[in-house]
Amino acid sequence: MGVLDEFIGKAFYYTIDAPVTFVRDFVEQQQNKRPYYYYHRQYRRVTPVEDCNTDDYVCLYEAEMQYRRDRLVDQQIIIQLQEMVGECSTREGPNAKSACRPLLDEYDEAATNYDIKYGGLGAAGNAVRCMMKQKHRMLEDRRKAKEAGE
Repeated sequence: MGVLDEFIGKAFYYTIDAPVTFVRDFVEQQQNKRPYYYYHRQYRRVTPVEDCNTDDYVCLYEAEMQYRRDRLVDQQIIIQLQEMVGECSTREGPNAKSACRPLLDEYDEAATNYDIKYGGLGAAGNAVRCMMKQKHRMLEDRRKAKEAGE
């Protein structure tokens, strides 16, 4: 039986194991040339909506997707800051107002900026509405500065 076992073992190795091992090693070598990172996909910045032509639908779509990504990132920043403020106040207890003041100031500033940029747009807000809101805010600031200077 020793010769038969050796023959079956070699037949299995050369018909099944060797080709599979060769293909696996080849695939691993190809994947190691381009390492795959398991964190944050980075998108290139696209042309903002104010630089797009009104008939350039691809540019408008890309600007809309960039706006949505930016809004989601800003929302996550606010959520993370809220969690950090909560953890700090829980950890510090009665001294939370003084110990967590820098973190609370950072949260207040981020929340104010988020409200200035996205507040009032609602869930159906898009890149064009956000740009128009920013334009109107800038015109209002310019008008107030002009009135204050006179």
